[in-house]
Amino acid sequence: MFNTLFTSLPVIFMGIFEKDLAASTLLAVPELYTIGQRNGGFNIKIYLTWVFMACSEAIVIFFIMLGLYGQILFTKDNGLLAMGALTFSACIIFISMKMQLIEMHNKSFTCIIAIFLSVGGWFLWNIVLSAVYRSNGIYNVKAGMLRRFGHNVLWWLTLTLIVASCVMFEMTVRSLRVASLPTDVDVFQELEHDKVIRRRFEEAAASELQQGWNGGMKKSSLELAREAAEAAREGEIQDLLDRPRVMEEGRSETQVLRRRHSSAEQDDGTMSSPTNHDGGERVATRNSADTQELLRRGFGSVRNSYDMLR
Repeated sequence: MFNTLFTSLPVIFMGIFEKDLAASTLLAVPELYTIGQRNGGFNIKIYLTWVFMACSEAIVIFFIMLGLYGQILFTKDNGLLAMGALTFSACIIFISMKMQLIEMHNKSFTCIIAIFLSVGGWFLWNIVLSAVYRSNGIYNVKAGMLRRFGHNVLWWLTLTLIVASCVMFEMTVRSLRVASLPTDVDVFQELEHDKVIRRRFEEAAASELQQGWNGGMKKSSLELAREAAEAAREGEIQDLLDRPRVMEEGRSETQVLRRRHSSAEQDDGTMSSPTNHDGGERVATRNSADTQELLRRGFGSVRNSYDMLR
């Protein structure tokens, strides 16, 4: 009854709906898959830790129940059934809360459903037994939940204190472990809370995630943004190519000026043609504005060359 009816749903829901890390994070950092290869998810150390926590929390549940309810003389019903029902109720509530609220990272409305069905099923079972039981032989089963310990305020206060103590103990141990000995999963779960880092993971895994998308003719926002950027870049390049070329005009003007200087030297014999140090004729050239603008904007493979020039 304990494993099949009252605590099976929290385990099943956690196995189905739990997702410790997002798919984009795992695709962006594939080294996280080595946790399973290195037995990082389950080993003898983790098992002994679970055993220690279970024994410690069982001791907390039993002794709080015995000290605050079982040994009190003025309670309405502190028989074996009342104490057993109190202990059993504390175990079911704490297990459901631990599985769905503490251990589960990807929380959703399914957590509330699992807790409600598990805990509600247990109390419904007690109500049905209290209603249909005909006679009390050894245990006070008849009307126990409806009129005896179920109407005792101390019973419910003790149950609340037990569950709160176990949850506090579990959260304290978990916080100390994450602060002192964090695993890779703990680190990346914390990084996923940062919107900038989470978006960086999504961008790094976008190509792999798109392979599983079935968008049909509809394109993703990333593809639309990339196509818009490429179209704008091609438009700028085309505008540069459509501009009138000034290099040839510059050369023609230089040739006309040089001819005028040559004719003037021939007339008065006082001017000499400009020459280089090696005796060759110096030709004035003009840099291309289009080329300089291409280098400045850094299109294609020109980007690296421009960075080297800088």
